[in-house]
Amino acid sequence: MKRIGAIAVAISLTAGVFFNVPARAAASQTLTVWSTGGDADAAVMAAAGKLFEKANPGVKVVVNPISWDDGYAKVLAAAAAKSGPDIFTGGLSWGISAGNKGALADLRALNVVNTVQPKVAPQIYKALVGYKSTKVYAVPYDLTLMMMFYDKGTLAKAGITTAPKTIDDFNAAADKLKAAGVKSPVYNEWGNGDWLGWFSWLYSSGGAFYDAKCNVTINNAKGVAALTQYKSLYSSYGAPKPGVADWSMNDNIKKGNYGFGFSGNFQASSYYTYYKDYKTWTAAPVPAAPGAKSVAFIGGRGISVMSYIPSAKQRLAAKFIMSLYNLDTVKAMNVVGAAQNAIFLSPVSEFADAIAAYPADVLTTIKSQLKDAQGPPNCNGWEDSQSDVTKAIQSYLFGSTSAQSALDTAAAAMKARL
Repeated sequence: MKRIGAIAVAISLTAGVFFNVPARAAASQTLTVWSTGGDADAAVMAAAGKLFEKANPGVKVVVNPISWDDGYAKVLAAAAAKSGPDIFTGGLSWGISAGNKGALADLRALNVVNTVQPKVAPQIYKALVGYKSTKVYAVPYDLTLMMMFYDKGTLAKAGITTAPKTIDDFNAAADKLKAAGVKSPVYNEWGNGDWLGWFSWLYSSGGAFYDAKCNVTINNAKGVAALTQYKSLYSSYGAPKPGVADWSMNDNIKKGNYGFGFSGNFQASSYYTYYKDYKTWTAAPVPAAPGAKSVAFIGGRGISVMSYIPSAKQRLAAKFIMSLYNLDTVKAMNVVGAAQNAIFLSPVSEFADAIAAYPADVLTTIKSQLKDAQGPPNCNGWEDSQSDVTKAIQSYLFGSTSAQSALDTAAAAMKARL
């Protein structure tokens, strides 16, 4: 969910694989894909399009990058106008919201679910399927995983020999870094000061936004404890506030300005391009409360088919989506991604070893975090509640509201949209 949107360019592809479409149906078929992210993300999707075109003569795949900032609004506008993409990628919870508004085709009816569901972790698949819904409007396209990055040398200078696994150990380590003169013992890069940045602390404290039946639980005792901990990152450990933080996390970790940096696995993409000889930089799982598991937020993108396109084209779009779950396709996407600083992390966990660009220790952390990682809630109204939740928690993080009062406000906004 993070990479910056880019200029609107169309990437036309001329090769492809996997599913043979009858010649007459494919002769003049063009699939238009809106890829949320930047040019690099579009290039990764384009690699899959090349393979699909090659196996389906006459089919052309055109990929257009759209911005994270207004991508969701553009998809809804396209649906209202019945003009735009055939396929789009977007935030994991976009599919539930846009699908409920009638914008998207049911992927279960298009037999995509039968191919995809057995290949992805249940908690990842669940994040894209509405609670009690019989229809599936999006399936996972790629993943972005919250991780804790640090420099071994910086920790060693503060007397820290291993990455902290518990929240108590984390606080003790941050205190040591602070005493050692580290400018910002903690740095929140991804989701700085908002619901996303807090997510891993909440779930790794045994809390959740909702329970399994979509009852709001954000404001219980575990939520209060997790939000209190999250505030300490700013009030006690120097985490830059939103609007102050920049995108140079790796550079500042290398310089010893930051201790622990919380961000997504995408950091490894740019890091190993610019700092290939920097051997003391690594990653570890998010710390957990006593008795709780380390639960990383897992974001990324879902992929969907627009409901307004003809049924025959929906079937062709579905075949393209299913091709993305093939190992050869994933390898081709990773070759392009590595060259573009946009390593593609497939939702098929068994494909993780195909990511040659990740160093062994980072890949080990990715695999470890994927086991218990959780995606955004699949409850009705969550997509529309996010801004209210962020506003509420920031009233405590950077204002004078109590943690309990802030979470009560957030809970009321969430309940109103169920």
